[in-house]
Amino acid sequence: MKSSTIYSLKTILLSLLAMLVVACNDLTVGPEPVNTPESNFDQLWQEFDRMYGQFAVKQIDWNAVYEKYRPQIKPQMTDNQLFDVITQMLGELNDGHVWMVKPGPDYRRYDSGPNYPTDEFDLKVVKKYVMDSHEIGTADGLNVFYGKLDGNIGYLYFVDLGQNPKFYERAVDEALAALADTKGIVVDVRNLTGGDDRSGQVVAARFASDRKLFMTTRFRNGPEHSDFTMPVDWFVEPAGTFRYVKPVILLTNRITQSAGETFTLAMRQNANVTHMGDTTFGVFSDNPKRELPNGWIYALSSGDFRAADGKSYEGIGIEPKQRIVNTKDDLAAGRDVVLAKAIALLSK
Repeated sequence: MKSSTIYSLKTILLSLLAMLVVACNDLTVGPEPVNTPESNFDQLWQEFDRMYGQFAVKQIDWNAVYEKYRPQIKPQMTDNQLFDVITQMLGELNDGHVWMVKPGPDYRRYDSGPNYPTDEFDLKVVKKYVMDSHEIGTADGLNVFYGKLDGNIGYLYFVDLGQNPKFYERAVDEALAALADTKGIVVDVRNLTGGDDRSGQVVAARFASDRKLFMTTRFRNGPEHSDFTMPVDWFVEPAGTFRYVKPVILLTNRITQSAGETFTLAMRQNANVTHMGDTTFGVFSDNPKRELPNGWIYALSSGDFRAADGKSYEGIGIEPKQRIVNTKDDLAAGRDVVLAKAIALLSK
């Protein structure tokens, strides 16, 4: 029998021919996109028309938006002038998951959504309330912080949900083992700007007693604004070696967004959880990144995410059961009145 490492000349020639065909195909996938103000604008508008998932939710007439902004695009306009017109158009969406970056020495960034204050939470102030504290992180930095508050109350803070679900399984195992004998726990996701929806689902499962629907998702998959994939149901259900079913207060604020909000939807389905703080940001959908012929990078919301009640909270946010926020003066004085209120309620 011939060795498998010996090939005939014919086999080698055929292999080389196949590689050449593949290489040629790679090089001839289509013409180089034209880089003009008109082509960049048109490509952007067309990709939103084909991929954006919230025209119906936000009641936006995208054709009317085109008619409003397309006449402003001129062949001789500068990059900055083009950027101004395009971002004004994206502003019509009022979507915090829609953004555009103009790279290079004349760098510019635009974010479509509302601007909320970022100074109503300070982890340094929180740490003054926490005893026997512990930090769990990666090479990227701190991810999870936990400890105990006055009155034998537990505290569990998530900086983000950006690591893989297994990371949070291990982190919550550690935290809940240390906080198992507490009267209640404050779960704090204020200023949490995003991550992996599956990671939030894993964490919420550790506070669940029953299996409940918390979210349904679908994504654009066709040229019509009504073309979507089949919906996928997301459930929160008991999981893990230990579940904490004593009282829990969930804290959010206006910077809690994206995976922080889908986590909030999941936690609110748990009977032992009370939601306090401020309304969340109001951006749920995944937002894939795209590039224009001129090299500008942008993101768009491709999905339609619904809560268990069938409602979309895009652009609205999730309202807490009890609204309470910090002021700059509170934090400057070393006070977190939101956390103090949560401690008082759990201490009763």
